[in-house]
Amino acid sequence: MLLFNALPDGSGKRKRVTATFKGTRKEVEKRLREKLAEIDNNKHVDKSKETVSQFMTRWMDTHVAMKCTLRTAQGYHGYIQRYIDPTIGSVILQKLTSIQIDAIYAAMMASGLSNTTVVQLHRILRKALSWGIGKNVLTSNPADGATPPKKRQHRMEMWDVPTISKFLGLSKGTRFGDLYNFAVLTGLRRSEICGLKWESVDLTVGSLSVVAVLHRIKGHGLVEVEPKTTGSRRSLDLASETIDLLHSIRGRQNLERLEYGPVWNDTGYVITHPVGSPLIPDQIIQDFASVIKKYGLPHLTFHGLRHAHATLSLKAGINPKIVSEALGHSKVGITLDLYSHVLPNMQKEAAQVVADLLKGES
Repeated sequence: MLLFNALPDGSGKRKRVTATFKGTRKEVEKRLREKLAEIDNNKHVDKSKETVSQFMTRWMDTHVAMKCTLRTAQGYHGYIQRYIDPTIGSVILQKLTSIQIDAIYAAMMASGLSNTTVVQLHRILRKALSWGIGKNVLTSNPADGATPPKKRQHRMEMWDVPTISKFLGLSKGTRFGDLYNFAVLTGLRRSEICGLKWESVDLTVGSLSVVAVLHRIKGHGLVEVEPKTTGSRRSLDLASETIDLLHSIRGRQNLERLEYGPVWNDTGYVITHPVGSPLIPDQIIQDFASVIKKYGLPHLTFHGLRHAHATLSLKAGINPKIVSEALGHSKVGITLDLYSHVLPNMQKEAAQVVADLLKGES
């Protein structure tokens, strides 16, 4: 056993490190040099009996609570509770290996979970364990050696133009008919539509700004927060049809305000219940599904209306960069990956346009 002083800790005090080395003199000298190098490079980590579950709780209570939104934190908590605590939760953190992590991934895949779910768990683990390295709890990240499956890029579901038109016609005048029309015209996310306020809409100029989203978070009710990424915080120019639709929505709200009188709740949201209260995002999903079922339309989720807007924009020849910005994607590459199935025909059309232009010049 050897005792020696390490570099000062965060409080400025010097701490004593105890190390026991076994083996031949040569092996002990090598381990001693390695230990001294760790201390010199501030990479020494004290032994700890903290389990993976205890560590993940600490990460959630400190880093995630300070840096992430409530919705993100809730999502992380769900993954930890479902896939980490029951499997490697009792493992001593500093003894965790990439093989143990791979075993979780394999079991998840065998149970029928999607590649996307496994990849998301991998991202959460890597983030948490990287934080542990920064806090001198770990010397390396075992998740770096794990091998999650590749995320599969599914072709986005959407309707053709006749089906979209049929749906908008059938849903017109229904509870969320205007909302569905607005979703197709703008491509906004469900949370962005629910979080849009009149103060962020300029009907004279014909534009709106996405500066807030509305989520229902378990234990917190409806929560209005800023968009998660810089790209999601954006301004959109509106088509004349969209401006007309918003005028119609505002006119109806004014009538409802008069009808309900003191019961009217002036929340400032664009899309509301008849008494002015904000919509619960989950209600939109339920209503959309019921409309699809009622009229026997091809399967589609509400998010498919956003995909329909994007696909129609690309087919209309709008630059993918412009479409990406309108959708609030952080990178144009995300847009190109999601809608790659649309691009081949666009490329053929573009090639023909170039050829036609050359013919005209000759």
